[in-house]
Amino acid sequence: MSRPLRVLVLSTTNQQKTHTWRLRVGLLRPYLQERNIFVEPCWLPRERSHRRALFDRLRGFDVIWIHRALFWPSELRRLRPIAPQMVLDIDDPVCYSSTAPANFTLARCLKFRATTRACTAVVAASDGLVELARRHNANTIFLPLCADADAYSMRPRRRSPGEPLRLLWMGARSTFKYLAQVRPQLEAVGRACPNIELVVVGHSDLALQSMPVHNRPWSPAEDREQLGRCHVGLVPLANDRWTRAKAALKPLQYLASGLPFIGSPVGINRRLVDEGRNGLLADDDAEWIAAVRRLHEDETLRFLMGGHGVAYIRRYHTAAVLAERLSGVFRSLTRLTAAA
Repeated sequence: MSRPLRVLVLSTTNQQKTHTWRLRVGLLRPYLQERNIFVEPCWLPRERSHRRALFDRLRGFDVIWIHRALFWPSELRRLRPIAPQMVLDIDDPVCYSSTAPANFTLARCLKFRATTRACTAVVAASDGLVELARRHNANTIFLPLCADADAYSMRPRRRSPGEPLRLLWMGARSTFKYLAQVRPQLEAVGRACPNIELVVVGHSDLALQSMPVHNRPWSPAEDREQLGRCHVGLVPLANDRWTRAKAALKPLQYLASGLPFIGSPVGINRRLVDEGRNGLLADDDAEWIAAVRRLHEDETLRFLMGGHGVAYIRRYHTAAVLAERLSGVFRSLTRLTAAA
């Protein structure tokens, strides 16, 4: 067995409450431990003086795993004595802002550049993030988001004869704007395709004239219920710096529930449709109508795509698969340490 590795995770996220911590770190920890890699989480305080005191206390690790955090050069110098290798892990374009004009903030960009250059490697959860990080660090590896297979059905469900085709959108207040911006396309779908319904699970309500809409308040239980009764997921996105690089969880939830999805031809959606095996891309009215009509009129195809999506999750997005890949990254870096 390989020698034990001590890995320190530095993160600004709430480890008990945030999806991203669980999907990037929490679910992988048991599988990493099976590979003799022991992960020790550490929450980063906001105050820089408290951070400096924390960094001065931490010693004896093989790798620092930086989860979404960015640092100024002075802070990065204090990290060096903690471990010989540092890995930055990003699933959002942390160099940008989802709300700032043109998604740009100078401070974030400067810290992103400093942190990516200081790290021995970067693991990034989308092709757009890989492209951003490789501008500053050639050793950037694609490592997609984890889908918790135990939380979803991992099987497609057949639609009964005469049952409406239920389209499903799930999201937060911050992402409802993406659904609202395709209201004209959804109205066109409702006019062109009979026996279609839309289910919206979130914090805001949508109304359409041409299609029944069932608005449901978000809760984990509501998510599970609607993933089990709907037939096609929706992943509309704007086309900006943030969405072109962001790793998206919702399409993974749809695929793990046996639902093909229809999404905007932006960012991670392009990869996850898997050349039309898992989902369909749509932009204008005609493309949305064609995509919905295709899945509405060919139930065999919709069911087959749902099965492809489940297989795709098993192959690329389970915790065991991702922990195996990440352990390879950690081990390769520690071999560099030994060689030095």
